[in-house]
Amino acid sequence: MTGLTFTCRGATVRHGQGRVAIDGIDLEIGAGEQVALIGPSGAGKTTLLSVLGAALRPHEGQVIVGEADPWRLPGRQLRRLRASLFNAPQAPPLPPRQRVVTAVLAGRLGNWSLGRALWSLVRPGDPRQAFEALEVFSLGDRLWSRVDRLSGGERQRVSLARALVSPSRALLVDEPLSALDPALAHQTLSALIGHCRNRGDTLICSLHQVDMALEHFPRIVGLRDGRVAFDLPSAEVSNRSIRDLYFGHEAESDRVVVAVPRSAPVPNPMPAGRCVP
Repeated sequence: MTGLTFTCRGATVRHGQGRVAIDGIDLEIGAGEQVALIGPSGAGKTTLLSVLGAALRPHEGQVIVGEADPWRLPGRQLRRLRASLFNAPQAPPLPPRQRVVTAVLAGRLGNWSLGRALWSLVRPGDPRQAFEALEVFSLGDRLWSRVDRLSGGERQRVSLARALVSPSRALLVDEPLSALDPALAHQTLSALIGHCRNRGDTLICSLHQVDMALEHFPRIVGLRDGRVAFDLPSAEVSNRSIRDLYFGHEAESDRVVVAVPRSAPVPNPMPAGRCVP
């Protein structure tokens, strides 16, 4: 099984009162790539992830996931496509009274019948698999805890553990490090990228932590005002590119923009696109 490809052709999304969230985006992501989306708040990162994840239909343009336009598929085929995508929002919607083991195994719902899904709420089918996924993120001891006893960072990592047990071919992850300290953030990203690389899954991840994006991801897409400002291999992203990307967002850039690390990036199975003027 290989990861999914993604193609955006002039994708545009408008929110309330005609405000443009993403504006004519052209983007191609190959199967098995690991791509980080960076940019100031309101740049369109979350909206782009929703479009790529077949959760939000663009008002203009087109998105192709694999070989299909999700919005031209009949209902059953659209559900099958969505089952091959794992969307991890920044604040995962985990039922507060649910046990962590059940929340993790819910990552396999796309492959289960209704009866099995309901039975899993009573008796989790494979707690060992859930434990192994949690251990990747140093949460094995939380297997039988209730979700409402978890911290924000633990909830984020439980959501990522769901991804590890899911049958997905692509992971679309929105700000997975917002509640984590730097050491835990590095560990979490390394585990997530290693999982995708081993399975050949595509990974698209939005991040505020520019230094971690540059260190861990071989390809960086910078978004500003709903448009692609640059699309480059991480080794070619300059300090000036980062400063220009966050220009006018000084408070935010002071927090996230650092000197570009020059450690060797992880090899990328697909070449990055060219800088967009």
